[in-house]
Amino acid sequence: MALFSFRTRNPERDRRSDAARLQSIKQAIRDVVVETERERDGFRRRYDDASVNAAFSFENMENEGETEKTSAQVDDLTQVLTKFSQRIDFLEKQMAFMQEIDEAITTFENANGIGQAEPKSG
Repeated sequence: MALFSFRTRNPERDRRSDAARLQSIKQAIRDVVVETERERDGFRRRYDDASVNAAFSFENMENEGETEKTSAQVDDLTQVLTKFSQRIDFLEKQMAFMQEIDEAITTFENANGIGQAEPKSG
């Protein structure tokens, strides 16, 4: 007769808990990627609008001669375009990083039999 009786949890219950935990992390990552895509798309639209304005301002300078106002406008738009481009690039880096994390979690799940009906032995 055993002096102590220890009960262990069902391994299937542990696997489901682990899978749910990792799925929660993956969902949060996917939500951040979608949010980041929206921000990037907004910056792209604004970049396109600023590009059109810069083109018209530059064309106006060529047709009517350079004025201080037009020159300042082109300079401002050039700075804006540079900032938009930098932000878009950084948002795309963030999305790539988040996708790498998501893939790393999937690799971890597969290597450890998480999310599968039968855990891998080994």
